[in-house]
Amino acid sequence: MPIATALEPVSVISNKRNLKYNNFEKNPYNNENFKVTSVQNNNKKGKSFIPLNGPKLSKRALEIQNEEFLLSKGIIIVRNNKYHPESNPNGIINLGTAENKLNNVEMLSKINDPKISTVTAEQLLYGPNPGSNRLREEIAKLLNRHFNPKVLLNKENICVGNGCGPLLNLYGEVLFDAGDAFLVPGPFYGGFEADIKYGARVYPIPVQHEEDDCLKVSEESLEKALINANRPVKGIIIANPNNPFGRCYSAEQLLLFCNFAKSHGLFVICDEIYGLSTWKDIVSENIEEGKSIEDYECHYLPDPENTHGLWGFSKDFCLNGLRIGVTISYSKTVMAAIQKICFLTCIPTNIDNILVNILSDEEWTDNFIINNNRKLYKSYSHLTNSLNAHGIPYVKGDSGFFIYIDLHQARIDEYDLWMKLLEGGIYISPSQAFFSKDSYSERNWFRICFAVEQKELDLSLERLYKVLETIKYNQQNK
Repeated sequence: MPIATALEPVSVISNKRNLKYNNFEKNPYNNENFKVTSVQNNNKKGKSFIPLNGPKLSKRALEIQNEEFLLSKGIIIVRNNKYHPESNPNGIINLGTAENKLNNVEMLSKINDPKISTVTAEQLLYGPNPGSNRLREEIAKLLNRHFNPKVLLNKENICVGNGCGPLLNLYGEVLFDAGDAFLVPGPFYGGFEADIKYGARVYPIPVQHEEDDCLKVSEESLEKALINANRPVKGIIIANPNNPFGRCYSAEQLLLFCNFAKSHGLFVICDEIYGLSTWKDIVSENIEEGKSIEDYECHYLPDPENTHGLWGFSKDFCLNGLRIGVTISYSKTVMAAIQKICFLTCIPTNIDNILVNILSDEEWTDNFIINNNRKLYKSYSHLTNSLNAHGIPYVKGDSGFFIYIDLHQARIDEYDLWMKLLEGGIYISPSQAFFSKDSYSERNWFRICFAVEQKELDLSLERLYKVLETIKYNQQNK
């Protein structure tokens, strides 16, 4: 018998007054064998209690409610006035959310093929919690082909779940204790704050990058952050390619992170959700000179048992809405712990089957990845040519589908500028959404996404330039 039925007041649902109860000969409230434990008896002797007056929230929920998550705030504003070229042409264009819209035709054509997405009787049943063996095998093969790990991956190194955010929280549950902290190079992807703090109660400690290089973090800076931490630090979390900068770390920098972690008894989690969108390396024949991992006499990770990864289909396969993420680890102990609780993050069996059918077509998959990177490179070039023409500085990118642009020329507070841009019909993400340092040099940077059709990108840039011109005109005519 549902508890709502058993406890519902007669005055609210009067027609339930004479219901027959299968487990009682008469109304359970009148049954001599039916007992309700007193709330008072559940409290320690002599301890007073206050009856609930309305819904009660946990301290955790109250803490979360009191925090302002800027990425969510921006998205809510956009969704209330979303741009559409026909039905709402004056609405807000969203270049703040990291979504790739350049391959909708190709991906929809593939997914909607009956051979790919037909649901079978087997898929009406529960599937394996970490994803089917077949899917994990296909993911391992994909990552082996494109990431070229020193030690090949297999299905035992893979757990599939409902997005990288929930899976980062799983890492938080199995690697940290509540109240622990992790080092993270700042500014950092704002989702890290919510993904691992709201559930696992693990807290970020930003590490400052070098002044002359936003992707260079010194051992001294890591050491300083570790020493000054007000919580127990258990690990380092990085995004590579970096978010919000849209660049890959050098192999030298990655090794510095890993070696520092090993020498201090920390683990490393590397979020590589844009790992197959490294368009400069994939497309350009003139690859930027720099050291690769092969330049070092290091054929394996410094500490493979304590180095873990994340990847997903949202970005590289343009499937944000399906919310499919992957944990990657060589540690049997960590994988066993994750699989123990990954029933909380299962994916639907029909989605599992769709992904198996896509990945098993290796020729289509590999061509999709190449063509996607060509489109990203073209869109990046179009954006940066426009920014150059309008004198707007930016961090040069080589991966992902956004760059970090410098809007100090507006000469107003970053939040006020963000609001004016939204009023002007364009949403891009302010540096505060990435927990930037509260300083002149770190603020008034914005992340702008470019993985949209050129017509929409051009309209967005027109709106951006118009807002900046209006601000400048008003300042000059005060």
